[in-house]
Parts: sequence; structure tokens; C-alpha cells
Amino acid sequence: MMDFLRFEPEYLLEGFDDCVVFGETEKYIQGCMIYATSTKELVSKLRKYSGFIGVLSPKVEVNRLAVMRKKVFVLLDSVERELDYTTVKLAAEKDVAIEVCFAKYLKVSGVKRSQLFERDRILFKIVEKFDAPFVLTSGAENFYEMRTKKQIYDFFQTLGANVKRAEEWMKRFERILKDEKFIMDGFEEL
Repeated sequence: MMDFLRFEPEYLLEGFDDCVVFGETEKYIQGCMIYATSTKELVSKLRKYSGFIGVLSPKVEVNRLAVMRKKVFVLLDSVERELDYTTVKLAAEKDVAIEVCFAKYLKVSGVKRSQLFERDRILFKIVEKFDAPFVLTSGAENFYEMRTKKQIYDFFQTLGANVKRAEEWMKRFERILKDEKFIMDGFEEL
């Protein structure tokens, strides 16, 4: 299994075989994180980069446009990220993963944390309705935010996440990243 991190760790915690690092790395799979606050900014940044691209944006319209772009693999999670019903439905149709990370809960407290609980509970219901691809990750920016796979899965299971389905999606994305013969589900180069 894989984890999505914002830094390059010295080693991985229990349960993870590999990780995607959104930053500079030589040891692990490198991802490109694009932070955009407007649709124009997103389009211009998408032209510059290729590879495993994750988009991080606090605006609904930017996330919706990111889902419609062929280059984007995942919508990254943060405290500020806003998703609506339509964006999740489009993510299911366009096969773009929605990341739900644990680290955002460590950065807030009080009422803001309880609002995140409720927002993610609703997100999991919508994701299940459309069978949208989603991944449960630590989303750690430093070593102290990293958690084991079991801790992450147990936490999100209490919020209503279908952990088995998230694991299936993660295996699929791992195959897309590592298997050069993979074209799409059911098709493979010989």
C-alpha cells in the first residue's frame, strides 16, 4: 500500500510499502502538487507540469475544473478544501481520486475540527453514492504527522468511510503508477 506525503521521510511506517512524495525525492515516487486559487492559474500551471499531478485548492470552481482535466490524478486534501456534490460526481466519471487525509485534523482544534468531521462524513456518503475513487492517507508534512495504516483506516472508518473500497482504489492507483503495461482496467499491453 501507498501513502501520499508532503515531505520525504527517512523510512515508512508500518503498513506502507511505498509512498508518493509531493516534493523533491529520489527514493520514492515523485508527485507534483499544484496549488491554485483561480481557474486561470490552474490552467497555466497544468501546462508546465506532467506526471502524477495532484491539485490543492480551496475553491470549488478550481477543483471542478481540475477534475475535468486529463492530467490530474488526485484532488489533494487540506483544511480549506471545498468540494461539492457535482465535483464528486465528475470525479467518479473522470476517474480522478479524492484524497482524504488525516493530517488536517492535527492542524485544527475545537469547532473547526468538529466541522471537518461533519464535512468528511457527508463526503463519504456522496463518494459511496457515486462510487467515486478516493484514497485515505496521512497527508503528513513532517514526521510527527505520520500515522500507521491501521490508525488511518480505523479513524476514517468511524467517520463512515468504506475502508475496503479505499484500499481497492489505492491498489489501482499504485498499479497505474508502477505498471508500465497498464492502459486501463481490463486492458494491458502484451
